Amino acid sequence: MLAQPSRRYPTGVRDRALIRLFYRSGLRCAEALALRPRDVVLARHEVRVNQGKGAKDRVVWVDEATVEILARWKELRPSSDWFFCTLAGREMATADVRKMLARRGRKAGIELRCHPHLLRHTFASELLEDGASLVEVKQLLGHERLETTAIYSHVANERLRRFLVDRA
Repeated sequence: MLAQPSRRYPTGVRDRALIRLFYRSGLRCAEALALRPRDVVLARHEVRVNQGKGAKDRVVWVDEATVEILARWKELRPSSDWFFCTLAGREMATADVRKMLARRGRKAGIELRCHPHLLRHTFASELLEDGASLVEVKQLLGHERLETTAIYSHVANERLRRFLVDRA
């Protein structure tokens, strides 16, 4: 899906940065669209979520490849109060982002309906699969309760099942 947006056009660069951020940070759509330029501190690989769900603030960190993609958008983006904005500098609508992700997913041949929460789910599942604890994932996702985060543990359980079955 990341290969779908054209890197030659500003909207493609923006869409690619947004997709990558969803996938590598686990941000909710509204959280990503509420980001201000000052919230994205690329030198520290840091994205600050202010007043996320439940009016809670948190910090998430992103990998080098994500920093590079975000930096490219930062170079091209128009002057705006919003980090992710339209080319006219206006705030983006969540409905437009959802349509964009669905379209990009179809073009990539992904059979599932692609949406921001699917990328958030993928982020959490991959962290657990790589050995992160539920408490760590809870913090990054900004969940209030550990039980909410526990829905992602089925992936870790499936990995354990495969390990034990394949080992026998």
